[in-house]
Amino acid sequence: EAWGGGAMDEHRRDGSDGQEGAPPVMGFEDGHLVDLPGATHGFSVPRDEAFDEPFQEEARGPAVGWYDSDFTGGRPGDVADSRELGVTLAQLQEYLAISTSLKRSCGTLPLTLALWITYLMMVFYHGGAQISFESSNHVRRAIEGCFTTLPGAGGGWEREVRMTDITDHREIMPWIDGALVPMLQTPDNQQVLLGHVRVRQHRGENSTCGLATSLQSFYQSGCYPAGGFVGSYGPHRPKYELAEPSFISKSRSGTVFEFWIEVNRSRAVVSKRVRSLEKEGWIDLSTQDVTIEGLHLNVEEHVYSHFSIAFKMHREGLIKPSLTVYPLRGEIFSHWAQIFLDVFWMGVFVMLMYSAVTETLLEMERGLIKLHLREPFFWLDLSLLVLGGAIVGTFYNFVYWLDKYTDEVYSLGVMPPMSVAEAPDAQKVQSEIDNRVYQDQIAKMIDWVEWFVNQMGWVRFCSVLYSGLMVFRFFRGFTGQPRLALLVQTFLQSAGFVIHFIILLCFIFINFAMAGYILFGEQLQGWTTPTGAIGQMLLVFFLRFDYKEFHEIAPLASAIWFSTFFVLVVVLMQRLMSAAIVDTYLSVKASLGEPGQGLLSQGTKVLRDVLFLRTYKGAQKSVPLEELLQNISADSDPAYLKKLGSRQVDRRLRTRAELFQAESSPAVDVAFLVKRGCEPLAAQRMLEQCAEWTYSISTTSSPLRRLLIMLVRQMNHLRFESEKLQDNMNRKFQRSAKVVDRIDLKHAKCLSLARRIRKGQQLPPGWTAHADKDGRRFMRQEETGLTSWTLPKHLL
Repeated sequence: EAWGGGAMDEHRRDGSDGQEGAPPVMGFEDGHLVDLPGATHGFSVPRDEAFDEPFQEEARGPAVGWYDSDFTGGRPGDVADSRELGVTLAQLQEYLAISTSLKRSCGTLPLTLALWITYLMMVFYHGGAQISFESSNHVRRAIEGCFTTLPGAGGGWEREVRMTDITDHREIMPWIDGALVPMLQTPDNQQVLLGHVRVRQHRGENSTCGLATSLQSFYQSGCYPAGGFVGSYGPHRPKYELAEPSFISKSRSGTVFEFWIEVNRSRAVVSKRVRSLEKEGWIDLSTQDVTIEGLHLNVEEHVYSHFSIAFKMHREGLIKPSLTVYPLRGEIFSHWAQIFLDVFWMGVFVMLMYSAVTETLLEMERGLIKLHLREPFFWLDLSLLVLGGAIVGTFYNFVYWLDKYTDEVYSLGVMPPMSVAEAPDAQKVQSEIDNRVYQDQIAKMIDWVEWFVNQMGWVRFCSVLYSGLMVFRFFRGFTGQPRLALLVQTFLQSAGFVIHFIILLCFIFINFAMAGYILFGEQLQGWTTPTGAIGQMLLVFFLRFDYKEFHEIAPLASAIWFSTFFVLVVVLMQRLMSAAIVDTYLSVKASLGEPGQGLLSQGTKVLRDVLFLRTYKGAQKSVPLEELLQNISADSDPAYLKKLGSRQVDRRLRTRAELFQAESSPAVDVAFLVKRGCEPLAAQRMLEQCAEWTYSISTTSSPLRRLLIMLVRQMNHLRFESEKLQDNMNRKFQRSAKVVDRIDLKHAKCLSLARRIRKGQQLPPGWTAHADKDGRRFMRQEETGLTSWTLPKHLL
């Protein structure tokens, strides 16, 4: 049986006319499509309710629910205030990602502060810069202030000669004898000279000058270049006398010579020694440089002061004196309690190492190790660990050898009782041996000080670099403050431009420095070398120079040179850097759509949260934010969530994918959060805070963005309704086709039944129909006269 026929037969068996339950007939009344009351179809078509109901539920979902939850109070077309809008899943994900990221960033501040404070305290207590400076400065001022009187060029007047006033090599030994030795022999209660003072020189081999033949008649003496092998020089002595060791080279190259000033002996003995060497020509034109070294000890503060006086003999005739004094603290731990400071810093350092390793392993488990390795803060922590370990190793190695050095100083002992000049002829050899052993010990201490100074220089360099890296680690903690995070992100995004800018600036700077070297190198001392020209160029860059010096040498060239540098570098390049950084800041601010929450407002919010947690309602247990974020973001990319937390996203809708994501994000309510472990009051409060945060973002709450999303959703709604109408029309057409097919089938059945009825109503041959007086119909066979109310069955 056909589906429609069965339904009509069922209605007929019920005694109905087939009209009850049929769909109403649609028609136009006053220009509107309405149901026509009382009108029915001529046939019954049952509705497939199991098919229609899900379709209607689907139609009500996206068109009404999404629109009402995000834009209106329930009436399509009304745009409400963003603070009254619902919260979408994407907005909640971003809010939770930022909240957890801020929490982790702020969590790094205590460790960074502890590491920074203990490091500063270690530098202050172990460095002792003030004591070292005062001790070494005392020695420096004493050497710079000592002077002697020497006759003038004509011999008729005398002049005071200090270290910086020496202009001729013949003045060095008189200055040592008349100024330096008396100063060193003056009793000083604070500074004690350890042993003797070493005087060392480098010599060159005398050779002929490579002059042209036409110039040799003007200069017939020899030249004194550096290098060569000197071996020994000085006056000839008889074989039975001891050779003067000061004229015998102390190096394999044969160019290093030295003698010792026995300052602790009598003034007459020391003066006799110095004057004899001066008379014998220990310093002459072949001398390349002279260095005087000694070691003072501040007994009260246990500070060593190594002084080095150097006279550089330039071949042009200039003598350039210089004085360097290096302090060295003999006691790094001035108090026994300082060891606890080191232990505390080491504990914090181990905590930093544990934190870095734990974070790396956690990111590896989450599958974000590549993204983690691209973060600058990972390499910052790694640099802090490597550099901190290097500082610890170098520092304690320095302390170990400093204790050994102190033991060597204590074991120095008393100097030999007599010098070689004072000793009788029978004791000269033994006296020379004793003095040489004693001087070797002093030379070892002086050389050790140079090694200590070199090591301390590396420790200071690493410490300065470490303190600089600590500043950048504070940047990581500052990302927990939204406004500071905006500045940090601006700094990171500007790094690429700054690097390229510095490269361009260096090339311009070096070219102008070389131009200054060419223009002023022969006239001004600071510009005589390329490195000195670069240093002077820095002073020009900061406008710390005297333009009159340049103008007197090359008026026109200096004016063009300086004006070009000032316009190109000071005016254009500096302003270009400022403009680029401001543009980067504006770009970051535009992409985020917010300037960031200030310290005051963030502090107020934190205080409100703390006070709320102390109430009964706030003390109710709820799911942590990290776990809630994982629950609602199970299908999201962890790398994308990490970028959301670090604000490395652009909230502007620039592509169709971003527009689709913003439009299709479903609404979130309290029930949604309660199902995922949130306490109802905490869920309501979280949604309110998220809505308030969303409203503070201009990109999210701007009318243009809301209008764009509303337009997209209306278009999607229209597309959805058109597709629904198309599906309904197709379904109606299919049903109409089935009804027509069923009508054709019923029609064929009716025709067959009519033919049977018609055949059944026709009388066979020989039979006639008659009616009695009551009008009842009967049949009669003409041949036999037999009558019957019905035909016999065999005739049917």
